[in-house]
Amino acid sequence: MKKALLLATTGLALVLAGCSNSSSSTKSSDNNNSTYNTEMTKGNNAVNDEKYATAADHFESAAKAKKTDKATASEKQADNLAKAKKYMNKRQFSDAKKALTIAKEQDNGNKKMKSRAKSLLAQVKKIQLNRSNYKLDIKNAKTMIKAGTNDQARSLLEQVTKAKGIKGKYYSDLYNEANTLLQSLPASSVQATNETGNSSDSNNSNNSTDSNSSSSSSDDQSNNPAAKGDFDVESRKLDGKEITDDDIAKARQQLTDQGVKTVGAWSDNDIIRAIKNAHADGRTTIKPSDAKIRN
Repeated sequence: MKKALLLATTGLALVLAGCSNSSSSTKSSDNNNSTYNTEMTKGNNAVNDEKYATAADHFESAAKAKKTDKATASEKQADNLAKAKKYMNKRQFSDAKKALTIAKEQDNGNKKMKSRAKSLLAQVKKIQLNRSNYKLDIKNAKTMIKAGTNDQARSLLEQVTKAKGIKGKYYSDLYNEANTLLQSLPASSVQATNETGNSSDSNNSNNSTDSNSSSSSSDDQSNNPAAKGDFDVESRKLDGKEITDDDIAKARQQLTDQGVKTVGAWSDNDIIRAIKNAHADGRTTIKPSDAKIRN
């Protein structure tokens, strides 16, 4: 009798323990689900606010509470977007593009983060293109300064320093470089001529002669490497045909007719690029903006 009672008591204890463990397991699972849902919601809210580092932390917490492909993918995606923003702020655009590409192509990722990564990729490409053009202008200006054609160099540098957004964080280094060069240039020859324009008739005559000589010298680009296209050389081939010197001269005249006063600062290389870009747009007349490097 005692033995039977002992067995019954033991069996009841085991049943009660099993029920307790099951209840505890269910409660733990419910807690994990609740934490998961809460953290995923917080992560998505942070994404909406474009706070990707914060979002990554919430998605990581969600994955610890309940490991799912969605939580893991969202964490990686947010982390790469956060890295990309840091790289952009440091002007490390190649690294930013890599991180953004991973975020854009993330499997099981968040649609908003994919869209944001795609948008930022387009922005980075535009920034890189703008920087390439600004660097080219500065490089050309330096060459012109060495050749003694300061007025042409001034025109290029002023274009850079007055460009939209040039003082922003993505371009401020190039603005500072261009502005430093600009400030180092002596007063333009036009200003110098105006300042001495009130002298005697004889002096006026001499000044006129000097001015004509100076103008002739300015127009003569024979000693200017920029005019010879000695850097970043463009091929003269266009649709199987050769871009001739006559074509280049005609394009220069088109710019002059449009009121462009710095045609002398344009190298043959710039003109050839402009002809190609205009042709790509279906035009036979070039515009000043056609000289910019395109993708």
